[in-house]
Amino acid sequence: MWSLQILLMKLMGCTNRPILNSKIIGLVVTWLLTRLWVLLAGFQVIKYPNGPSLFADVRLYDWWAANIQDGHFPINDPMWQYPPLAALIFLLGYLIAPSTIGFVFLALAADALIFYYLIESSNTGAHQSQYLAPAIWVSAAIFMGPIILGRFDVFPTFFAVSALLFANNPKIFGINLAIGAILKVWPVLLLVGQPNAVVRKSLTWFTSIFVGLSLALTFWWPNSFTFLDGQRSRGIQIESVAALPYMFWHSLISPLQIEFRFGAVEVLASGINFVSFLITAIGLILMAQVFIWRIRGQLENIPIAQTALYLVAVAIVTSRVFSPQYMVWLFGLLAVCALNPPKEFLKIFGLIATSTLFGQFLYPALYNSYMNGEVFTLLIQLVRISALLAATFYLWRNIKNQLLEIN
Repeated sequence: MWSLQILLMKLMGCTNRPILNSKIIGLVVTWLLTRLWVLLAGFQVIKYPNGPSLFADVRLYDWWAANIQDGHFPINDPMWQYPPLAALIFLLGYLIAPSTIGFVFLALAADALIFYYLIESSNTGAHQSQYLAPAIWVSAAIFMGPIILGRFDVFPTFFAVSALLFANNPKIFGINLAIGAILKVWPVLLLVGQPNAVVRKSLTWFTSIFVGLSLALTFWWPNSFTFLDGQRSRGIQIESVAALPYMFWHSLISPLQIEFRFGAVEVLASGINFVSFLITAIGLILMAQVFIWRIRGQLENIPIAQTALYLVAVAIVTSRVFSPQYMVWLFGLLAVCALNPPKEFLKIFGLIATSTLFGQFLYPALYNSYMNGEVFTLLIQLVRISALLAATFYLWRNIKNQLLEIN
C-alpha cells in the first residue's frame, strides 16, 4: 500500500506547501469509506446483489495472466478484446498476488493517484479551496458501485486524466495519451482538443511512444493486435444505445435471439449489420465535426477537457457496446472539467451520474432480467440511455454556443 501511504502523507501536509484543511480531510475520509465499501462488496465480505459477478472479469484477467506467464497468449480467445498493453497490467496484477487481489490493488492505486492529482490541481491558482474536481471523482464509486475497481477501465482513465492535467506540456501529454491509447484506444480522442500551438509537439511524442511501444509489444507477443479483427466482427450488445429499439421489441412484442459473443451479450436480429453501420457512421460524423472545428482553429479557447468529455460521450453513445464500467471514463473527464466548469456543468454531471447509477441498478443484479425482456429493466435502461444522450447534447450545445460567442 506504499502509494496510498505517500498519497496520505502528501495530503496531510508533507509537501513544500501546506494543503491540509477540513475539506481535504472530509474528501480523504469519504474516499477511504467509499473504497472500503467497494472492496468489501467486491470480495463479498458484505452483501451486494449478485456480488460474485462484480470481480468476475478479474478472475478472467488472472487466468489470462497465468497463461501469459507460461508463454501462452490469448490469440484465439474471443473473450480477449483488449489492446496488448493490457496484458502487462493483467500480468503485473497477477504477479503481485493472484485470486484478484493484485489486480484490485493496482486499480486502487490508480484510483488513489487520480484522486491525489485532482486535489493537487484544485490547490493551485484559481482552483484553490474549491475541490469540486476530487469530490466528483470520489463520488464515482457511489454511482458506479464496486465495478469501478472490478474492471480494467480505471487504468486508461488514469492516463487520460494525467494527460489533461498536463495539457500544456506536449511531452507529458503525448506520452500519457500514447500509453492510454495502447491500453484502451479512446484516449487518442483527447488529441483533437489540444490547441494548435502545442498539438504538433504532442503528436510527435504520442506517435513516437505509440509506435515504439507497439513494436516492443509485437516483438514480445506476435499477433498482439489481432483483437482488432474481433472488434470488426462484433455485433450490437444489448446494453448499447443502438440495441434499445430491439430490446423494446424483445420485451413488448416478440422475443429475439440473444447470444454471448466476443465477450458481450449481443442481440441477433434482422437489420443488425445496417444498424451497426449506421450508429458507427453517426459517431464518425459527430467526431468529424469537432475535428473540422480543430483544423479551422475554432477550438483554441475551448477547454480541452470539455472537448474531450464530449468526444468520449459520443464514442460511448455510438459504440456497439455500452458496459457500465465505461462510465469511469466520463467521471475522470468530468472531474478535470470541474477545474474550469462550463455552463450547465452541474446539470451535465447530474445526467451522467443518473445514467451511471441506473447502470449500477441494471448490472449485475438485474442483467438476466434485462436479457429475458422484463419490462421493469427495460425502463431502467431507457432512463440510463436517455440521461446519457441528454448529457451528450448539452455538451455539444455548450461547445457550439461558445463558438458562436467567440465569432
